Amino acid sequence: MLLRNSLWNLSGSAIPMVVALATVPLLIHSLGVEGFGIVTLVGSVIGYFGVLDINLSAGSIKYLAEHHAANDRERFAETFWFGILFYGVLGLLGAFGIYFAAEMLVARFFEVSPEMKAATITSFQLAGLGFALTQAQNYLLVVPQALQRYDRSAQSEAFFGVLVNLASVAAAMGGAGIVGVIIARVSVSALNVLYLIWLIRSFDINMEMRWPRPDVRKALTSFSAYAYLSKIASTLHQHADKVIVGAIAGPVALTFYTVPVTLAGRILGLTYRLSSVIYPRASALAGAGKINELRPVYLGVTRYVTYINLAALGVIVLAGDEFLRRWVGEEFISQGYPVLVLMTVALLVDSLTNVPSMVNDALGHPRVTGRFALANGLCGVGMVYIGTHLGGIIGAATGHLISSLALGVGFLIFVHGRTVPISFKESLSSGFGRSLAIGALIICVLVPMKWMIPGGLLSTVAIVSTALVTLALAGLFFIVGVDERAAMLSMARRFRS
Repeated sequence: MLLRNSLWNLSGSAIPMVVALATVPLLIHSLGVEGFGIVTLVGSVIGYFGVLDINLSAGSIKYLAEHHAANDRERFAETFWFGILFYGVLGLLGAFGIYFAAEMLVARFFEVSPEMKAATITSFQLAGLGFALTQAQNYLLVVPQALQRYDRSAQSEAFFGVLVNLASVAAAMGGAGIVGVIIARVSVSALNVLYLIWLIRSFDINMEMRWPRPDVRKALTSFSAYAYLSKIASTLHQHADKVIVGAIAGPVALTFYTVPVTLAGRILGLTYRLSSVIYPRASALAGAGKINELRPVYLGVTRYVTYINLAALGVIVLAGDEFLRRWVGEEFISQGYPVLVLMTVALLVDSLTNVPSMVNDALGHPRVTGRFALANGLCGVGMVYIGTHLGGIIGAATGHLISSLALGVGFLIFVHGRTVPISFKESLSSGFGRSLAIGALIICVLVPMKWMIPGGLLSTVAIVSTALVTLALAGLFFIVGVDERAAMLSMARRFRS
């Protein structure tokens, strides 16, 4: 079931990602470089208002999964209604705050051309409504995920993820400008919320409205208070660098920064979707008193996810410049390709902490994750700020990498054997360490080929194909376990026959 949920969760992100990447050139062409930068800026600032969220969704997934595993239908309903009421109030507060702060934000903090100023203010005000809808949408997705029904949550994310990108392009190409793009995105969010309400009502669970008892409220708020630190750090990671680059270097530089960062983030974000299903699984095992079953699941997930991330890094290094040239144009290569490589390595380091963080939280230790995550976020903001001043967008990416290396390695050493019931030595030898060693060796051997043969599309395809075949064979014989390899070979034989 874990593998099936992983694949469903992956599809919920992968399909919209492909569409989103395909639509970036169309949006840049229709909105212009500054217009695309402004739309990115609006999204980043709205994302910053997410600091109002104390991350009650993380606690909700944990306790909804535990109550469902224990067949405690009353506490399940109480947990859900406490969360949905909280996010309803949060959405309204954020919406009003964004609406009334829009003019001040544009006037004081961002360099926008005079002809774009009025449209930028209107876009921020409309995005306030989008913030409220997004809060409801994100919490409603918690229910199918806690029930480990990733097939249903992924179908929703895939459909509406594709729809929001297509609607944005249609608005931009239709001449509606940045305001039309924001309206399109808000409208799709409203439709998504209505669908999720219908979906939850279709499950055979007790959803009668109940005010939560004190112990339910205390458990959720106590857990979420520490998980909130991780939420702040995530918000900093996702949006701070763009706001800093936009404020210091302007919307044009932000576009040249955002395009490669978006590409790297979307690609490596896919593997997060593969691994995130371990969170409700670990919570359910904890609720059922079966922690001993966690060890093989943990080591397998860390080993596979790390290797897949390294494979993605290899492909980006080998083909990133050629992809940028054909995706968005030659002008993005000189600065965009170094940013792409640096951010991919930084995100690879960050990804090593994903599975330990989720297991750590599922077993009831969110304060450890929160403190490290907050330290990483604050350090990252400082390093990106310094890097942007010293080296522009390449300096910003370098600052992000330095922060990720320092805090990520420290987190891995600290949690293993303490809050995660697997030693660092065992995780290194049987988990992510083996994948790092084998994958890095293959990539280091293949990268010189990029500079030894003439450039061009055919050469890039040949190098990437060689890399993928080599990585796949090495993964089959050195990363995949004996039982999994036998099952894969058996499946392949049945398929051929």
